[in-house]
Amino acid sequence: MAQLGAQELAVGTFQKHLLSRKQKKAKLKRVMVAGLTLTSMVDMFSLLVIFLLQTFSTSPELMVTKGVTLPAAISARELEDSPVLALTTDEVYLDQKLVGKVSALLSDPSPLMGRLNDLREQWQRSHPSQKFTGIISLQADKDVPSTTVSMFLGVLPTATYSTVQLAVVSRGGS
Repeated sequence: MAQLGAQELAVGTFQKHLLSRKQKKAKLKRVMVAGLTLTSMVDMFSLLVIFLLQTFSTSPELMVTKGVTLPAAISARELEDSPVLALTTDEVYLDQKLVGKVSALLSDPSPLMGRLNDLREQWQRSHPSQKFTGIISLQADKDVPSTTVSMFLGVLPTATYSTVQLAVVSRGGS
């Protein structure tokens, strides 16, 4: 019989003791491996998120307002980042927020003018050392009459938005 500490162990008991010790060490190793695998996975997902954020933040994409079907055009270029005025057949939106009904705004454009002026003032507060560019993007549904679009185009310069970018869907040139 062998003696371990103050206990006497039979040969079979000592072998069981060693076996259980080996199993405990194996469990600890498995836990450590799982922890390392989890850490690596979190690192990988963090890098993936950073990559996606950088990729999408450098490529400006224009969200098309609900209810607007953009007209197709043969030649198109990428739009600059700017406020978006969207015209549906019934309603007008400025940066995805409802401004009012088309008919009401054509008879009294002051709510639209107020919102445009607020946007300009916000831009000037956030860019104090730069001159206001006066760029705005116009999304007009393809079913909106051209006379309605031209009336809104007449309102924009009075709110110091002199450069209007028309949003279209590019169908490619021939």
